[in-house]
Amino acid sequence: MPRQTPLAWYNLTSSWRKCLLSASGVAFAVVLMFMQIGFRGALIDNNVRILSLFDLDYANLAVISRARYNLTTEQRFSRYLLEAIAGRPTITDVTIVQLERGTAKVKVAGHRAKPIRVMAVDIEARRMFADASLWQRLQAAQRQGAALVDRRSKPSYGFAAREEQLLAQSVELNGQQLPLLGFFELGTDFSSDGTLLLTPDVFAEYFPWRNGAGSANGIIDIGLLHADVDRAEELSTVAADLQSLAPAQIQVLPTAELIAAEKRFWLQATPIGKIFTIGTLLGFVVGAIICYQLLFTDITEHLPEFATLQAMGYSSRYFVSLVLWQSLYLSCLGFLPGLLVSLGLYQVLTATSGLYMSMPVSRVALVFLLTTLMCILSGLIAMRKLYRADPASLF
Repeated sequence: MPRQTPLAWYNLTSSWRKCLLSASGVAFAVVLMFMQIGFRGALIDNNVRILSLFDLDYANLAVISRARYNLTTEQRFSRYLLEAIAGRPTITDVTIVQLERGTAKVKVAGHRAKPIRVMAVDIEARRMFADASLWQRLQAAQRQGAALVDRRSKPSYGFAAREEQLLAQSVELNGQQLPLLGFFELGTDFSSDGTLLLTPDVFAEYFPWRNGAGSANGIIDIGLLHADVDRAEELSTVAADLQSLAPAQIQVLPTAELIAAEKRFWLQATPIGKIFTIGTLLGFVVGAIICYQLLFTDITEHLPEFATLQAMGYSSRYFVSLVLWQSLYLSCLGFLPGLLVSLGLYQVLTATSGLYMSMPVSRVALVFLLTTLMCILSGLIAMRKLYRADPASLF
């Protein structure tokens, strides 16, 4: 059986200069979509990264104030409620998380004072931590009354890049000297440019207004629990039982649900999430316009050849297949360089902005699907030129 001539490929690559120009247009659209989806993903993921310090398979329940509609909201609840919850037989481990943004200012010697996120984490429950070395560093920080600095904090704070230099820096938190012990890694988000990590005992010295009823750390932001259950259904039952202790004041829910609710909030309840979604669609539309212009021009230039093939008896189905294959080749040629450029930009932004820009396989698959769809739709629209042409007038 004779081998069929790959006319679509030959047609696309008849001029490599023109082919590379076409692929670069598609690659531009691919980069635009990757960047918009990347920023959208960073917006969602980085706002729950404070929970990445913990082993969320073990810390399977979270307690927050009923008024706290997202993790950046400064609505808290009494520590006595968490202590009451900890007394239940199904709860075997408890840790507290405290957050301050609006009332926390850090001043590094030689730099102006700036607001910063200060996070305190209880270190009593070792198994709550995802990283054993972080737990050990926090133990040392508690003994020395010191803090750890997020390595990805913005350079404008003035924190040294090397640990031996960081230890020698003079730093004040809310007007008091704060020793620094070293680094940890968390990352920034859209509401915080940097983070200091302390233990609750040290935290109480710099934020005394959070101490209630004569007790240090009398109010807390997030409580993390380990419930000794085997199934998700039992976990939901335990959460409902614990919430019944103070239903008007606290909300108890599986940690996975808290993360999902936080991501949903940033996606649906804020304009930022919508902006990046629209930006992704804009990248798709821009790419579709570029592809349409390229394919339309190519069809126009080859109309006499298409007319010859029509006169030889080739059906409309053949021409549809020809243009679709050409569109598919174009999407592949443009996608690969677009992916490589996007990977480079992700790494640069991760290193310079503090945002974690990840490239999961699901994102690559989504953009490839959008690129293929973009090129195919453009090809089908461009084919109208071929269908409207009168073959007899082309000779």
